[in-house]
Amino acid sequence: MSQGEAGEGKDEIKPTLSPYEEAMEALSSLITKRSRADKSNKGDKYELLFDYIKILELEEPIKKMKIIHVAGTKGKGSTCAFTESILRNCGFHTGLFTSPHLIDVRERFRLDGMDICEEKFLAYFWWCFDRFKERATDEVPMPTYFRFLALLAFKIFAAEQVDVAILEVGLGGKYDATNVVENPVVCGIASLGYDHMEILGNTLGQIAGEKAGIFKRGVPAFTVPQPDEAMLVLEEKASDLDVSQNFSYMV
Repeated sequence: MSQGEAGEGKDEIKPTLSPYEEAMEALSSLITKRSRADKSNKGDKYELLFDYIKILELEEPIKKMKIIHVAGTKGKGSTCAFTESILRNCGFHTGLFTSPHLIDVRERFRLDGMDICEEKFLAYFWWCFDRFKERATDEVPMPTYFRFLALLAFKIFAAEQVDVAILEVGLGGKYDATNVVENPVVCGIASLGYDHMEILGNTLGQIAGEKAGIFKRGVPAFTVPQPDEAMLVLEEKASDLDVSQNFSYMV
């Protein structure tokens, strides 16, 4: 037997992936190589998110969902976790979306305080992924990694009929994937500082303006004490939108 014959077919042998590993491989395909500091895409075609919501038929479910939306630099994840715990212990059926995850992506999606189980995750994951794949075009391509996860969270919480969903902003606020929510129950801003300046701005005022992008007209908003420069911007944004303000205590 020649060496060529002996080695024939070796490249065709691939390790068998588990269903969960297949999903993680598909999810990884959504990671983009473009720099986050690319200023040529302000908002990164934010309007595409509304096309994605239509594809997943989530327009009405999101409008009906009771949502608490939290942005900030430090403490936003903790604020979301505390809020979820309080509501769950008061008897509410809760959904919690946070980022990033430490070990398993399912950590980002919690139902009644527990990571979503693998079976449910895979069912919702492929339902969303396959729909996007079938309808992807040059104009409406596959969503990027974080956008897909945020949209998946909306699908999970809608399908599981949670009483309340607590959403942590991924980056900034105004152009974040979670900001497709048009009528949250309440918004919160945790402690602000200098983060992601290549995208959000070089001053606390500019950064605060991006974070305050989650404010919605007439929806109560809360914050912790902030540096004067940031607080002034938050107050102005709140005033412009007739927001009920409480700038002493976070929800």
